[in-house]
Amino acid sequence: MSARTLNVDPFEIIQSIDEPLFVLNDKFAVVFGNRAFDQTFGVNRADIEGKSVYEIGSGMLNVQVIRQTLDSLKNAGTEVKRFEVDITIPEGKKTFVVNAGMMRRYGSSNEDQFLVRFEDITDQLEAERSIKEKSAAILELSTPITKIWDEILVLPMIGTLDTERANKMIEQLLDAISRERARSIIMDGTGITHIDELVATHIIKATTAVKLLGSQVIMTGVKPEVAMMMVKLGIDLKDIVTRATLQEGVQYALDSRGYMVVSKSSIMSEEQTFQTASPRQNGQGTKPTIRIVNPYREP
Repeated sequence: MSARTLNVDPFEIIQSIDEPLFVLNDKFAVVFGNRAFDQTFGVNRADIEGKSVYEIGSGMLNVQVIRQTLDSLKNAGTEVKRFEVDITIPEGKKTFVVNAGMMRRYGSSNEDQFLVRFEDITDQLEAERSIKEKSAAILELSTPITKIWDEILVLPMIGTLDTERANKMIEQLLDAISRERARSIIMDGTGITHIDELVATHIIKATTAVKLLGSQVIMTGVKPEVAMMMVKLGIDLKDIVTRATLQEGVQYALDSRGYMVVSKSSIMSEEQTFQTASPRQNGQGTKPTIRIVNPYREP
């Protein structure tokens, strides 16, 4: 069976494509550009044909990565190059993915030609940035770190801890420790809704990071399934203080910082109130009051 020949001018095919593209000769002068290229880059095809690609639109395409790619194509032959580049067009700065490759010689042409196609990904990148920013904001809101007293922070671990959220939690916790010069960190697991080996590992990573900064870790609200998982993983908790409830953890942290608890209310009320007196006062003078908003209450 003989091969069928499609007798179609390739430039007509190029003209019908919606994405901006043009053809260059071996001196990188414009041989042909399609309508989409004219519209996107604000040029007239008749004005740019025969001119160097680097002269188009006052040099808008005279970009180092484009120069390097075209030079490489000329030397490498038929290899296709794909790269990302920012170009300032009449509408403003846009980001394009550019595909450039060598074309087979067509008709009477005896020179190498290059096809360069542009795909505008500006909106796509902006959407991705927006999603990342919103995700970061959600992660930050879901990792509330509260300073309850000088050098004492509380980190309530709420919901499901996946890898991304756990890493963000550790990052924010270390920043807070450095910023507040915290010496005691209460990590409360009362609100954890899902536990597996990965979650347990994340928790231990966080405690290890805290200890490396010289701060004390106090774990509270450890559920039986969490304890079993840590035993299963062979995790050594001998250097970590544990208390059954957040209230007991706060009391321990205050004691370790040299404060004497005078009175306290229930931790699960709307607010937790401790009245404390420094041992240096020997019970004399004003007794400062700590007010802790319950991290698990409904907003």
